Amino acid sequence: MLKKAGIVLAILLGFVVTGQNTFAMEQPNVEVKVISPNQVKDYPGKETTVKAQVTNHTNQSIKDLVVYITMADMGKKWTVNLEDYSADKPEQVKELKPGETKEISLPIRFVYTSNYYLYVTAASAHSLDIYSSNGIPIEIMGNTKIDPTIIQVVSIGTPLIILVFVVLNFTKNRRKRVA
Repeated sequence: MLKKAGIVLAILLGFVVTGQNTFAMEQPNVEVKVISPNQVKDYPGKETTVKAQVTNHTNQSIKDLVVYITMADMGKKWTVNLEDYSADKPEQVKELKPGETKEISLPIRFVYTSNYYLYVTAASAHSLDIYSSNGIPIEIMGNTKIDPTIIQVVSIGTPLIILVFVVLNFTKNRRKRVA
């Protein structure tokens, strides 16, 4: 009986310890959350503003916080050079007080077709920790808006025009030889 009580006590203690660790993982010191957009599916040239919230869950101020966009190209399996996307300028937060939340706006223009994940990341000059939001899916599609009638006219008309010029040139040269 004492052995069973010890096992039950150990299991309950395990739940209590695990529950506290899970809570600590769910709420980091600084939380970064993308507010909008929640996804993007568009063509190259799409300009948008990524809005994010940065929340300080500590009991002390965080100074010199830098908030910026990071992107991973999932099609090519590499990170993205944000200079191409006009998104290489971070937003600076001088001070984030305990419990304070600030909204950040970061502009971006999507230029290349692929599938991406976009993250908003925050880092402080006074800490080695880095905080990142969950990724939002970005799909930039190729421009496939082609009118089939225009393609048909060009593909039939071009050879016909060439054929007419060849026939005219041939008859002109034949008349010169006969005369």
